Amino acid sequence: MKRGVALIMLAMFAMPTWAKTTATLDRTRVTQGDAVMLTIATDQVGAPDYSALRSRFRVEDVASERSVHFANGALSVDLRYRVELIALQPGIQTIPALAVGRDRTPPLQLEVTAAGSAAASPQAQPVPQQAQTAASAQGSVFIQTQVDDRHPYVQQSVGVTVRLLYATQMLDGSLDLEAPPGASLRRVGEDVQGTEDVGGRSYSVIERHYVLVPDRSGALTLPAAHFNGHGQGGFFDDVFGDGRENLRASGQPQVLQVRVTPASALQPWLPLHRLELQVANAPSAATAGQTAVVTLRMQADGASAAQLPELMLTADNDAQVYPEAPTVDDRDSGGRPQTVVTRRFSVVPAHPGALHLQTVPIQWWNVENDQPATAQVQGVTLSVAPGTGAFAAPAATQPAAARESAKWPRWLSSGFVWSIVAAGIGLLWIASLAWVARRRDMRTPAPVLPNPTPSALLQPLRNNELEDALGCGDLARVAQTLQRMANPPAADLDALKSRLGSSQQIEAVDDLQAALWGNGRLAPETALASLRQAFRGGPQWQAAATAKAAKSALPPLYPEH
Repeated sequence: MKRGVALIMLAMFAMPTWAKTTATLDRTRVTQGDAVMLTIATDQVGAPDYSALRSRFRVEDVASERSVHFANGALSVDLRYRVELIALQPGIQTIPALAVGRDRTPPLQLEVTAAGSAAASPQAQPVPQQAQTAASAQGSVFIQTQVDDRHPYVQQSVGVTVRLLYATQMLDGSLDLEAPPGASLRRVGEDVQGTEDVGGRSYSVIERHYVLVPDRSGALTLPAAHFNGHGQGGFFDDVFGDGRENLRASGQPQVLQVRVTPASALQPWLPLHRLELQVANAPSAATAGQTAVVTLRMQADGASAAQLPELMLTADNDAQVYPEAPTVDDRDSGGRPQTVVTRRFSVVPAHPGALHLQTVPIQWWNVENDQPATAQVQGVTLSVAPGTGAFAAPAATQPAAARESAKWPRWLSSGFVWSIVAAGIGLLWIASLAWVARRRDMRTPAPVLPNPTPSALLQPLRNNELEDALGCGDLARVAQTLQRMANPPAADLDALKSRLGSSQQIEAVDDLQAALWGNGRLAPETALASLRQAFRGGPQWQAAATAKAAKSALPPLYPEH
């Protein structure tokens, strides 16, 4: 049956027909090195002879299509050939008439400008995309390639968008774009699918995005994107083939002129379209010794998170700043990266009064106006209320004390000298206690009325306060309470650990520090449970632990008989 149909078709081809062969260019002016698409439509049997083109052009990516029409009881076959031409010389180039079967194409004129003149005139842009679309819309499949900046700087991220439009039932295929020499190219995001009406014909669209980063200055040619696939065939494909139609399409190469890094640019070099810093969240007041959380946000247009510097926050008045790991949201707009970085900072004021917070400014280069720029935000001022214990004293007296100490010789203001003096005073105090104890033993013991020590007077109150702090679950309050229970009060938790005589309580304080300042390394509930277990009977100080150990370790002076 198929053989009979084929014989009928061949007989119909043998019938005389009126030849109609045309040739068109998708544009009449190109830059040397750019490709132009030549489309030949004919009803002649036999591929065109391209040998006449090879002396002036480089011939690439030849593709063909065919369609069958029935009109007035007659069968006609239209063939369409597409070929990419790259001019070898600048100037007015003539595309000669090409032989197609028994017919010839009309000659065409093409204006080719030198690459240097195109680079010197940034206003000389290719034919608008609408004209390319209208010219390419004659076929059932074609490719559009767009770049968001044709004159980028070295290391600037350039968005590349490749769009595949097809008006046939697609069975399979692959869309490829190779990286050019002297640049890196990576695909970003997922393919976006949709539909578009071009020239009164409905096309399905597959849109793919890339990021191109030039490594050196000069002319950079982005190769043409290529598509190879198969679609649902027509009548002739079912009769003579496997029912599938070969589909091929090529886009247009894109020529970019990459500029060198400006001499006035600061390092590290960061070319961007936009960079903004803002304080996303910050309190207006805080308490000395307690944590206040400040959140910063950075939005960049034209760079990924790996290219951006760290968000940093500084504070005065002896406050401590603990940054958390940043949260990154990477997106793309037409292939160009869009990045949002959010970072939280835990700020612990050391003294009451005004606390000034300032972001570290970021230097960058604005490619929109070719000017250096600085991203920074107005500082944040917190009103810090007095805390408890060691955090209740203001820091205003420190400058006066420093000025007073400047009157003394330098060696007297040394911390090492005063440490030796303090150690000597301590030794003298211990020696005087030993002498008093010896004199007391030599006398007849007299009844001594109980004289409660300051620690005995304050111990119940401090234990109750510790129990209240452990019961409410506020770790900052627990830390302040433990520091106040030392005599004298401990300046910080490290000083507190040096006075404790229980290893279990020291480990519990370690857990407290990890929960407060470990950036989530230990859960607060775990630290709270460890503290409640270790301090059930109150703190155990080193002096008491040493005395207990000495009592249990020494044998009795007079053994029992």
